[in-house]
Amino acid sequence: QTAPTEPTVLLEGPRLIEEALAAGVRLELTAISTSLASGHPSTGLIDRLTPVTQIVPVSPNVMDALSPVSHPSGLVALATLPPAQLDDMGCSPQPLVVALSGVQDPGNIGAVIRTVEAGGASGVITVGGADPYSWKALRGSMGSTFRIPVTRALSPEVIGREATTRGWKVIAAVPKGGTWLAETNLGEPCLLWLGSEGKGLDQNIISAADTVLSIPMRKPVKSLNLAVTAALIIYEAARQR
Repeated sequence: QTAPTEPTVLLEGPRLIEEALAAGVRLELTAISTSLASGHPSTGLIDRLTPVTQIVPVSPNVMDALSPVSHPSGLVALATLPPAQLDDMGCSPQPLVVALSGVQDPGNIGAVIRTVEAGGASGVITVGGADPYSWKALRGSMGSTFRIPVTRALSPEVIGREATTRGWKVIAAVPKGGTWLAETNLGEPCLLWLGSEGKGLDQNIISAADTVLSIPMRKPVKSLNLAVTAALIIYEAARQR
């Protein structure tokens, strides 16, 4: 149903490594550039990392090759995340699970994950599209991926059936033609589908949904950023609840 393996992820920079460490994520290895001076702000973090992970000093040239960013911070780590399942997202009496179909921008996925945690929703499922565990998605989530359930699914049909089995209301968000957001009942357990940046949701997902909702927009605006859409819906659900 969902990916059972433990993804190994790349963490770039002290901020993300600090978030992973605080969340109890298992750090397999941390590479530290020899160019970091002893008085560098990351020194305290390195002292905390030493007992819990393997520390590997590397030259600046090697760090340039390891780091995915243009200007490496001097700290890169490999971490293993525990796999998440739908059961992890249905623990609350009124789960609100966000499912992303075909979202291509990993930064958008990360921003949605951050929004889900901030708004008190239950978790994120991705089907197709970018990898939610890629370094760009992890950076966009600013550590939220370490604290809430995030997983990938094989198909929207599988997730839809699982949601129905659990008694979740399936909602599809579309740019226009749906019930207005404020008039949509979000006070019950829900699975919320959000589509890709350009294409939106596939028609089969829309047709299978219990409810189709839209966010009112003034002309000539035709769509909103994915994370903004997620935030509006999640916070409206929180207001109703």
